[in-house]
Amino acid sequence: MSGASTMESATSSDYAMAAPAYAPSPGIESYSKSSPEPRIQINGNLSLEVQNVSTALEETRVLVIQYGGNITSSDSGDSFNRYANISALIPKESFYELIEALKNIATKVTNENINSNDVTEEFVDIEAKLNVMKQTENRFIALLSETANVEEIMSVERELMRLRGEIDSLEGRMKYLSKTTDNSILNIYMTEEVPITGSGWRFFDSLDNSVRAMVSFSKHIANFLIGLIVFSPILIGIGLIVFLAYRYGKRYIHRRKK
Repeated sequence: MSGASTMESATSSDYAMAAPAYAPSPGIESYSKSSPEPRIQINGNLSLEVQNVSTALEETRVLVIQYGGNITSSDSGDSFNRYANISALIPKESFYELIEALKNIATKVTNENINSNDVTEEFVDIEAKLNVMKQTENRFIALLSETANVEEIMSVERELMRLRGEIDSLEGRMKYLSKTTDNSILNIYMTEEVPITGSGWRFFDSLDNSVRAMVSFSKHIANFLIGLIVFSPILIGIGLIVFLAYRYGKRYIHRRKK
């Protein structure tokens, strides 16, 4: 038998043993019959209204660390109202406890949204594929050590490279699923309440804002009027052309009727 035919029969035999759809190994079959650990991704969004954003932001950081999490991103600013955005990675077992603790530092919860995604089936499927592919990889490695034919060696090495690429891809996906099911992402949005009266409200500040708004509105009106004056000759010319066209068109139709 030639080296190529030996390699072909070897790889065909390996794939036949490795293909789970046709001949799953006893380990994989027994694993599929067992009850796998549920793998559920849980993420949430929480919108809070607080008395002071700076104080609430610091309290939030302390709570996230206290419940075993870490802040992945944070930003704050002051546009129309003071605000802060926080994204935190929280251990799954502390997720709901942290949410309740965060509600205690707020004066009002404006929005709470929690969503979950069950990825157990995908996780089990990937794990089964990995088991089969690693078994196939071991058989190819064993075959590589037994052959001395250069053509067979090159063919086996190509298959090993392909298998290793697929294994790395699946292992990366498994790590991602493990991380996102063991931990939860919580996005927190905080705004500062604006009291009508009290220390947070000042008459002159309100008057200044009102005057600024009036000036801004007046500028828009002035710009509109200036634009109207600048383009008035063009508008008058267009209007005159339309009027003359209508007038002569009407006369022409009247003459045709006679």
